[in-house]
Amino acid sequence: MAKKKFGIILAGGQGTRFWPWSTEDKPKQFLPIVGNEPLITQTFHRLTKTIPPGNIFVVADKKYLGLVEEAIPGFKQANFIAEPSPKNTAPCLILSNIVLSHIENDANVAVVPADHFIPDEDIFAAQLKDALNFANNQYIITSGIKPTSPHTGYGYIKFTVDSASHTGDTEFFAVEAFREKPSLEVAEQYLAKGNYYWNSGMFFYNLKFFKQLLETYSPYYYGQYLELEKAFQDRKKFEDTYNAIEPESIDYALMEKAKEVKMFQAGFQWSDVGAWSSVYELNPKDGQGNAAKKKNNIFIDSENSLVFSTDEKPIAVIGLENIAVINTGNGILVADLNHLQKVKEVTRKLKNDER
Repeated sequence: MAKKKFGIILAGGQGTRFWPWSTEDKPKQFLPIVGNEPLITQTFHRLTKTIPPGNIFVVADKKYLGLVEEAIPGFKQANFIAEPSPKNTAPCLILSNIVLSHIENDANVAVVPADHFIPDEDIFAAQLKDALNFANNQYIITSGIKPTSPHTGYGYIKFTVDSASHTGDTEFFAVEAFREKPSLEVAEQYLAKGNYYWNSGMFFYNLKFFKQLLETYSPYYYGQYLELEKAFQDRKKFEDTYNAIEPESIDYALMEKAKEVKMFQAGFQWSDVGAWSSVYELNPKDGQGNAAKKKNNIFIDSENSLVFSTDEKPIAVIGLENIAVINTGNGILVADLNHLQKVKEVTRKLKNDER
């Protein structure tokens, strides 16, 4: 008998690299950063090709419930899992697992971030179906993205090329190790070796098996899992218990330790939409390599630049190269395209100035 399938959308990120459009009150997953719909709306629609809409849950801070309902018409409040406080992905997934286990404790689950861009939805749906079915074999599964450059902003997955299992049309490879964001020199070595893929941050597993893996490889978080289960019917005690947990990513807490991990090679185009540079990369360019959101933006003697505006007034860029100009109601950003990762420093400084 086929196991029930759930989807979990992780939507708690602050999107600080997308200032001045993305803010704490309305972070990037609720904005049409790439495409015509908010990223979370696109994510939800992708999942519905494989998972019934009523089985898709969103986990985020409770203050984002209204934004979720706005972005996903017909979304039921019962499918919103409110994080008592931000604790990173390990506690977040424990919270989600406990909630879903009260519905069906032997279900298979797809965990996906809310803010990724995947245009090849049919390919994604086929591989998602295969991964959920492969989870019956008691593995925790992740998706690896074949690197197109020696990117230093992603973690990497090292996998074994010569041993693969099959479900449907998808191959699943044994994972040897997870590597943190490397230096450029190391990233170039990974690219040359061919068996290092970018870590997509997507996970697929069985609820019961996930709990067993925590017991085997992560005693602290397994203990927290049990404490939260005991407190599930007592809202205040549950929240107090959750708020006291040490924050940690699921990569550190479990994935890097477990032996029962498999990876499939993504057959779909993927971007984590991590900074404004992603918007430049994903949008069409003119003959000089310039990208603009609106037709009334003008480039003269300029190359390889991005103009993005949320209002109708024209923006002109003259005699510049490799520049991003971002105009929104929250502020204006002008930066070298190669320095856009530093936007987080702007938001940090603005917060300090407010204090």
